[in-house]
Formats: sequence, C-alpha cells, structure tokens
Amino acid sequence: MGDIYVYLVTDAKNFEVETRTGQSVGFDFGLKKFLTASDGKDITSPLFFSNSSKLIAKASRELSRKCKGSNNRRRARLNLARVYKKTTNRRHDFHFKLARRLCLEYDTICIENLNVKGMQRLWGRKILDLGFSDFVKILRYEASKFGTVVIEVERYFASSQICHYCGEKNPQVKDLRIRKWKCPKCGVEHDRDRNAAINILQEGLGQRPLQEIP
Repeated sequence: MGDIYVYLVTDAKNFEVETRTGQSVGFDFGLKKFLTASDGKDITSPLFFSNSSKLIAKASRELSRKCKGSNNRRRARLNLARVYKKTTNRRHDFHFKLARRLCLEYDTICIENLNVKGMQRLWGRKILDLGFSDFVKILRYEASKFGTVVIEVERYFASSQICHYCGEKNPQVKDLRIRKWKCPKCGVEHDRDRNAAINILQEGLGQRPLQEIP
C-alpha cells in the first residue's frame, strides 16, 4: 500500500508577503542544538530517527522473524517502511514550519555553507537525522516567498575561532571539545557556538552591500 496524496486546485489570488521586521540573525548549526542563534533564540535538535529507534528496532525484529516469500513478511516489510516514512515526514514537517517561522521573523538570515559529507564522517547517522542540507533547501524556498534574504558564509571561515568582539583568532579552539573560551587579547569570554553565530552574522552582512540590506 503506497501513499495517497490529495491536491486541491482553487482560483484564489496568490498574495505575496514580504517580511520587513528589520531583524537580521546568524545561525550556527550544531548537534546538541539544531541552530544556535546570534540573538539567543536557539532551536533545539529534534532527533526524529533517535526518538523512533525503538519502533524501528521492533519492526525490524518482526520482519526478521517472518518466512521469506510469505504474506506475513510482506506486511512486516510494509510496516517497517511506514515507520521510516513517518519519521521522514515528521522531520520534513519540522523543517518547513521552522523555515516559515524564521522567514516571518527575520529580513536577513546568515548561515554556514556546511561540509555535510565531512560532518557525516565525524558524526555519522546523527547528521542524516538532523537533515541540515534539506533544511537549507527548504529555508531558501520559503525565503523566496517572503522576501527574506539567506546568505551562506564560506565554509572555511573560522567562525568558532575568531573573537567577535575584537577579531583576535584563537587556533586552540579548533579542538571541538572546547565549548567555552576566553579571548587571549581582550579577555571576553565566549560560548563556542554563540560566538560562531555572531561571527556568521557579521561576516554574512559584510558580504552584502549596505544599500541592499532591508
């Protein structure tokens, strides 16, 4: 049994909505927090696959017990596929709702240009569960409808290592285990991810001519 889709066609006029809040934000993608925001409005990580792991494991065990070629095995296989599909749909729904909310709240959104393959080598399935790449695509799609500008900062920009207050670079922060650090030059104390988000915002806005910023 496959999916059933219902399409509704109407003659309603399509009104374009342009966001004009005057607000800009930088986001740092992470594992514990889906997005760490430069303004402190962080988004927690909804690990849908992890939360569904017990249901997936149960459905997998039931499938393994069924005889090959039997109707019971076919039904068990469909049940496992439904569990996976439901997990994917929940993640997709979260991405769309979050993207829409952010586009209503901000005129300009600055994010990282992520090296997703490299992140997968480090953290494996968890990166797939978060779906960063899919979210960026959805964010750009929603932004096009609201007039919100999405700016991607170069992936090799050292957002975590630079003190957003004085601009001093601290190479020691390359160590991902360092979550908080003190700038050796100005003495300002930083939360690693918050500092990165602020730097991403500053770098992103610096890439755009001032007359184009809402």
